[in-house]
Amino acid sequence: MRNNKAFTLAEVMITMAILGILASVLLPAVSKVRPNENKALFKKAYYVAERMVSELVNDESLYPMGEGDSVGLDNVSEVTYDGKKYKDSDKFCKLFAAKVNTVNDNISCVAGSRVPTDSNVPSFITTDGIAWYMPYTDFDTDKSITVDVNGTKKPNCSYTANTCINPDRFEIWIEPSGKMYVKGVKEREYLSSNKSMQ
Repeated sequence: MRNNKAFTLAEVMITMAILGILASVLLPAVSKVRPNENKALFKKAYYVAERMVSELVNDESLYPMGEGDSVGLDNVSEVTYDGKKYKDSDKFCKLFAAKVNTVNDNISCVAGSRVPTDSNVPSFITTDGIAWYMPYTDFDTDKSITVDVNGTKKPNCSYTANTCINPDRFEIWIEPSGKMYVKGVKEREYLSSNKSMQ
């Protein structure tokens, strides 16, 4: 009696055919589940901003309750953090940058830098590649941060139905009290979505 423990050629061919059919059915479905990278990075940027704003506005040594109308982030009086002095309209930008992991120490907190253009540089870039355009403000009129989630990579645009369907630039609005919100269509869609990142 012969004890054969090997596969026959027919058995191997049938197994390969079944695997081929399964692969042809599953690969298209798997490729559609790929996450939207810009959406994931915007959510990350929003939660980083949320954490930093909360830390700043609730730190009595950085934003003490001011006299009169200054109730939070609009207090531009001088404070010391990590041995450096911060004051005036770039206080929020520089304190925010001091608390996140930036690529280098070149922090650019200047008037007019919040709105990204081809000529201005971001206030700073974090180690995850997100370019942050911070407000130069006492939170009277200019109350938003613009983030470019993929840095210099294209398309470098905000959402518009006709020209920019997959945006990489988003605005995060901040009140002096520390309240944060978004106004844009894609920003609201991305933050309200709890489904898989499609």
